[in-house]
Amino acid sequence: MKRFFLTLLLGLLCHGAGAADKPTADEARALVDRAVALMRDMGPDRALAEISNPNGAFHYRDLYVSVYTPRGHIVAHGALPQLVGRNAWDWRDADDKYYIREIVTRAQRGETGPVDYTRIHPHSRELRVKSTWFRLVDGYVIACGAFK
Repeated sequence: MKRFFLTLLLGLLCHGAGAADKPTADEARALVDRAVALMRDMGPDRALAEISNPNGAFHYRDLYVSVYTPRGHIVAHGALPQLVGRNAWDWRDADDKYYIREIVTRAQRGETGPVDYTRIHPHSRELRVKSTWFRLVDGYVIACGAFK
């Protein structure tokens, strides 16, 4: 009986640890807030370079910050800096939703999210819903999303 309870407790702890490893919406919002503060403290040029560092503070587990212009050009990307310079305005998700357009447009109206869209999870390779939070600062849209 004692072994049963120890096994059960170990299983619950391991399950809880796995869930704790999953990035959360609060962590995504916190990364956006940190990127906003960095933009205000350092100015856009230095901040965008730091945000685009894939080994830096703006790429955390499955979370990364991306920054867009008002027309959807990527000016910083925490996971894939090679995307900097590309225009994401016409990018669509698995459900044919123009999710970057929605993020940018809503940010320009003073909203902060989330925008939900369906993407392939980079590790599981399964279609999953991702919720992205965003803020407008100095004409840039700073965004970070977490898979549900």
